[in-house]
Amino acid sequence: MPASSRAVYGREFRVTPVWLWIAQRASAVLLGPLVLAHVWAPKLAGNAVLNVLILAIVLVHGYSGVRRLVTLKGKAALFTLLAIVWCVVVAVFGVMIVASPSPLT
Repeated sequence: MPASSRAVYGREFRVTPVWLWIAQRASAVLLGPLVLAHVWAPKLAGNAVLNVLILAIVLVHGYSGVRRLVTLKGKAALFTLLAIVWCVVVAVFGVMIVASPSPLT
């Protein structure tokens, strides 16, 4: 079983979990084509399913990115809380955008 922390030169560091590393990379790869489809095809920009998918991937990418910002074990809980707060704020505004009527339809 992999260790959740390591000590280097007497300082404790948190090890990034594999699932978080994979989520960061996968969401980055998925975001590019979806955003291009959203921008290049005006009819797709009003598609609620595409917008919800983009919002979900942005939330995963942002959460994993903020969680991976810190490596010191003592600050890991703070950055996990910041990642959750970031997700809540983005989700609230994202749902407002997705639920609003599209001017293209």
